[in-house]
Amino acid sequence: MSNVHQFNSKDLILEKSCDWISAIDRGLTDDEKEQFKLWMMQSTAHQDSIYELAQLWDELSVLNELSHLFPQRNNTKASKNKWMFSYSIAASLFAALMVCSYLLINLENGYNQELAKVNYTKIYKTKVGEQATYVLPDGTIVQLNTNSLLEVAYSKGRRQLLLSRGEGRFNVAKDATRPFSVMAGDKSFTALGTVFNVQRNTSSDLELVVTEGKVMITDPSVAVDANDFKDYQLADNSTKKIRQINANIVTSGEKAVIEQSVTKPITQLSMNDVQRDLAWQNGMLIFNGEELSDALNEVSRYTATRFELSSAELASIKVAGVFKAGDVEGLLESLQTNFSIDHERLGEHVVTLKHHTES
Repeated sequence: MSNVHQFNSKDLILEKSCDWISAIDRGLTDDEKEQFKLWMMQSTAHQDSIYELAQLWDELSVLNELSHLFPQRNNTKASKNKWMFSYSIAASLFAALMVCSYLLINLENGYNQELAKVNYTKIYKTKVGEQATYVLPDGTIVQLNTNSLLEVAYSKGRRQLLLSRGEGRFNVAKDATRPFSVMAGDKSFTALGTVFNVQRNTSSDLELVVTEGKVMITDPSVAVDANDFKDYQLADNSTKKIRQINANIVTSGEKAVIEQSVTKPITQLSMNDVQRDLAWQNGMLIFNGEELSDALNEVSRYTATRFELSSAELASIKVAGVFKAGDVEGLLESLQTNFSIDHERLGEHVVTLKHHTES
């Protein structure tokens, strides 16, 4: 048992290090800086873990912040131990996240068995315009979009998440003994070994995009136990059990739209459709013929700026393009250049739009 405890401790340190590196990259608050310093001072193992990940992250903001907080630390010490990283890893944010997930997903059986006995609850949230990636204790990777709130509750027999607002991408670690479900509004999305994206617009309006595996849509009142979970993993829409609980199965490359609590017919997505729907995961927004009013509603999710349109005609203009999420100035410049749409700021957070020809 002592060996298992020692192994658990190392991997919990690694998980916490991933959280801290991600937080440093987005920018620490004053309170977080104090918490981080205390955590670093608790153990040299904490320090070694942070600096090894920082070298892989290779973001100037992370390295500069560490240098500022701990100027006495010799950064070269971080490279003395490379653990199992004998292969070449690109020095980028994506690589560091993959390293974290690789180590956490490929834990020894003893660690997984101990983890299954532990209750885990935590709340994750992002601010308007903020995006963040987290690694859960089982190795599941969660990426939250702007203004999102996610509650996680793990138990011995179930992995239950509640998306109270916003949008998230879930790369689910396989565990046949514990179903993984995300509740959003009045629907529950149960992963059948998968990667999927859930967007909550209102409690009754939701969107699901599956990029790997299958997801089952049910009402939250439907409790999926481990035995049924194994059956559903092999099931399709025609099976008796699926019909009995009035469920929908969405597979890789498909999208489900739920409007006023009613699941519309499942649609097959093209590669362009997938890229457009999930562009936020790369910090981008892609429009391809949406009305200007709808495009601006999407942009508003990432900023405190609100837009006022001078006419219904202006609101119905079709727009297309790729924009960085939250880049209001870039959007306004593009509208002026391509559509002769002028803008005027009314206060700090309100922008009015009108045709150049309007008086």
